[in-house]
Amino acid sequence: MPATTLHFVCTGNIYRSRLAEAYCASKCLPELHVLSSGIAAGQSGDVPISPYARDLLIRYGLESYAARQWQRTTATLIGTSDLLVFMEPEHRSYCQDWIDPARQTIEVWGIEDVGPIAASQILAKVERTFAAIRQKADELLSSLAKPMYSKR
Repeated sequence: MPATTLHFVCTGNIYRSRLAEAYCASKCLPELHVLSSGIAAGQSGDVPISPYARDLLIRYGLESYAARQWQRTTATLIGTSDLLVFMEPEHRSYCQDWIDPARQTIEVWGIEDVGPIAASQILAKVERTFAAIRQKADELLSSLAKPMYSKR
């Protein structure tokens, strides 16, 4: 059986999708290839990864599972993925013309970006975001392990 390509999509590919990618890759599932991208990655001279994501990856021992650099979402990346997870509806809308619903499974998680919020609230928000990503990822990976996994 060929590996399933799981692709996480967000805006800049420096925070949410990279956390999801690293978390799922850390599970080392042999039939799963995990990647991430951002619909606007690099457009603002983005850093390789947000400091919040980097700190979480280090704290949870996941830094070796994270891609080293952001990646911009392209038609090719979307088209060659089997399972697409969009962090917000706007990410799916951006990619809509590249999606083949007859072949690909699509999920929209509703995971918000960090801000804008007060600096004093950022760390708590980042922890909540990562907890939501882990919960949704665990549910998704569990469903992939079931033989009756069907297109959503």
